[in-house]
Amino acid sequence: DHRKALETFSLENILSHIYYFRCRDYTELLAQVYLLPEFLSEHSKVRLVVIDGIAFPFRHDFEDLSLRTRLLNGLAQQLIIIASDHRSAVVLTNQMTTRIGQSQSTLVPALGESWGHAATVRLIFHWDNSQRLATLYKSPSQKESTIAYHITSHGFRDVQPPAVTPSTEGTELNPRKRPRTEEEKQ
Repeated sequence: DHRKALETFSLENILSHIYYFRCRDYTELLAQVYLLPEFLSEHSKVRLVVIDGIAFPFRHDFEDLSLRTRLLNGLAQQLIIIASDHRSAVVLTNQMTTRIGQSQSTLVPALGESWGHAATVRLIFHWDNSQRLATLYKSPSQKESTIAYHITSHGFRDVQPPAVTPSTEGTELNPRKRPRTEEEKQ
């Protein structure tokens, strides 16, 4: 099977298995999600659904914020059912926005913290100076953690830690440990 898969592994073959639906507003998005179960039944090999920019259709033209919240909660419930019924992963991206406080500003999800409760797993991709970081912010089975990564022509890759060099006199391999005293070295 692996050899056969490699023979058909090409850009054209990969692209022929990607289905793209453009939704210009929340009505089109809700309609597409409503039709998604039928589409997934007809295309049983689909295992990943991506909604890139869940906040965009809901950020403008909503004077009734309680309606927006109800629509988003309903959408989240539908996507959870779809993921379960069709054994597919559902990935939603959400923009970040700046919340200005009295003495500081912080980055927050564009749809607010309440939307974050709908997700089973939350990943936050961010920068620290010139380093790309991914933070596992919420998970039912893993603790919060952050890893460095970079993007290459081969995709996402771990950042390799610097090589450990042999210690020289008076230095320790692990800087977190306290240095040994002369008596302890003997």
